[in-house]
Amino acid sequence: MPDISTRYMGLALPNPVIVSSSGLTAKTAGVVSAAEAGAGAVVLKSLFEEDIAAGVEDSRGKSSVVHPEAEEYLSQMGMLLEPDTYLTLVEESVQKTDIPIIASLNCYSERWWTDYAERIEKVGAHAIELNLSPIALDVKTDASEVEKKLVDMVVLARKTVKLPLAVKIGPNFSALPYLAARLKRAGADALTLFNRFYTVDIDINEMSFKSGNSLSVKEEFPSVLRWIGIISDLTELDIAASTGVYEASDLIKVILAGGDAAQLCSVLYREGLSAIEAVKSGLVEWMREHHFETISDFHSLLSLDDDKRSTFYQRLQYVKALKGVK
Repeated sequence: MPDISTRYMGLALPNPVIVSSSGLTAKTAGVVSAAEAGAGAVVLKSLFEEDIAAGVEDSRGKSSVVHPEAEEYLSQMGMLLEPDTYLTLVEESVQKTDIPIIASLNCYSERWWTDYAERIEKVGAHAIELNLSPIALDVKTDASEVEKKLVDMVVLARKTVKLPLAVKIGPNFSALPYLAARLKRAGADALTLFNRFYTVDIDINEMSFKSGNSLSVKEEFPSVLRWIGIISDLTELDIAASTGVYEASDLIKVILAGGDAAQLCSVLYREGLSAIEAVKSGLVEWMREHHFETISDFHSLLSLDDDKRSTFYQRLQYVKALKGVK
């Protein structure tokens, strides 16, 4: 029987299948169900900075609407969580499961969340995933400022807690290897690629904003795979794939490219938690067929360093595709 146990951020995982931060992990019962379904780890639903800010203002007897547009949007998405309830979620999830529990903080400033990062550590979380998505909303902010803000948030988190830190970022950076190196120096232990932002849509009849499709599709996976293959050899960060991971073959590709784990979300909404066991079984069957006893036996076999001419990870592959060359 192949051994599919692995390590991620220094944590021992029974397998590399992680349930991503989502509504599925917003309550203790959901976390327990994910563990019982065979998950190797669970990322809890994000505690948003707006949630914390609202709770702080309420405790002071002030208006909870610190960021009105953001709070309204989060309320519509059903994402607002009480900060103290979140601490209970962390504590109970750790107590009722025997797999790593990774808390998730979605933050954009330095004002509110560090105190809760400390509290999350105290109630027993095994790690924290920082869900960071700084964007430029004016013509004065350049790319370097956006990246600096992201790095500064990691520096602050590392000063605040000793827990392993994963950083979940979006794909829209022009030099991801350079950014990954900066995040490592800032104190990150892992990267989650990629953050799939909640999409914006417009109701043309009501002439109002509405949320778009929140589930990923398989067609989004190739970009994730490309960057895992490139970055894995250029950094000591562990890497988890996120977005478009649906099948055992996707997980196998992630590991071959140098990734360490894969986060499932959309497939669980579409097919249920049974998809976890299907992915694990597919991994075991593939390892048997190829005579691999452990994940380390094939980890990073097809990363950038193994693509000696860089034909598949760089632009030349695009030229090949146009010419129909195999």
